[in-house]
Amino acid sequence: MIILKRENNEKGIKILLIILITIGLITGGLLMKLGTPFDHFLTHDYTRVTKQDQIDYLKKNEQKMTDYIKKQNSKVTSVQWDWESVEVHRGGGPIVEGISIGISGGFNEIKGSNFALQWPLKNEKSYPKISDMFIVQPLRIGGELYE
Repeated sequence: MIILKRENNEKGIKILLIILITIGLITGGLLMKLGTPFDHFLTHDYTRVTKQDQIDYLKKNEQKMTDYIKKQNSKVTSVQWDWESVEVHRGGGPIVEGISIGISGGFNEIKGSNFALQWPLKNEKSYPKISDMFIVQPLRIGGELYE
């Protein structure tokens, strides 16, 4: 009688294992077919910053950038950013040596107004530190300094 119970118990465990493995395979197949909410995190390489990531980061900090430009001249009441102008620069210059990222813009809705900001970068695929921004081209209208 003890032997019969042991055989029934082993049969129950085998059936349970077969059911669990089957459920696991079906669930895995469905997740692979339908995807998961985490797919973006699994497929996007967050260790490599793209230019679009850098632009998105600057856009998130647009107000700080705007405030910085407004501090350059009390007559500046609005700032228009040229997001298409965002560019990573390599090489030295009189203001920044190494790698930097820059953006241009205009102000007060004045046609022909411009300026440029830059930030140093650790490497081409890194985010700038917003507080390290500096103006590389002062406020101008048609090439003339705006005073």
